[in-house]
Amino acid sequence: MALYTVITGDIIGSRKYEGFNKLIREKLSKIVYPENMIAPFKLSRGDEIQALFKGYLAFPGFIRQVRYILRPMELRLGIGYGKINEVNEITKISDSWTLNGPAFHYARESLEAIDNSDQFKTRFMSNNEIDEAINTILFLIDTIQEEWTEAQWEAVYYYEKLGTYKKAAEILKIAPQNVNKRCKTARWKEIEHAEKSISRLVEKFIE
Repeated sequence: MALYTVITGDIIGSRKYEGFNKLIREKLSKIVYPENMIAPFKLSRGDEIQALFKGYLAFPGFIRQVRYILRPMELRLGIGYGKINEVNEITKISDSWTLNGPAFHYARESLEAIDNSDQFKTRFMSNNEIDEAINTILFLIDTIQEEWTEAQWEAVYYYEKLGTYKKAAEILKIAPQNVNKRCKTARWKEIEHAEKSISRLVEKFIE
């Protein structure tokens, strides 16, 4: 049976944003999804979002994009990886909140674990022993990103998206060396290495 990735997110302090529902929908519409997306993020339960992907998703890089696009909103994110209950025409599902199964339960358990902790902002669950190692790396990534300035978020986002400091600099209207400096200060190379390490762990021990 196929495996799926579920991302369930809780928007922290949603009540402080005027016109929250309209604002969050506008932000969610800007997210760029990978080809294995089955259901995009949809808002439910007031301030929760959820998306579904077929197979494994290189989720650390994807959720970094989501965090940037949704700024200044902050997110707690639970990621579940596993089976889902069988449904007909799975590729045509548009709303993941109508589905169920282990992957959804793992994402929910991960999110609830974050709610009970003041340390984590991202947790992963697949019911495998390697989950603890993956969550340790996620914790270190969250700790570094917690210190990022708006300028560093922008530099990392556009550098990764466009591929060169020069192209990112043209968008940000700054010198290429300043994009480089911001990425270095954000510890981008270390973050990128950590994100790739998570994908390697999943591919080797879970898939």
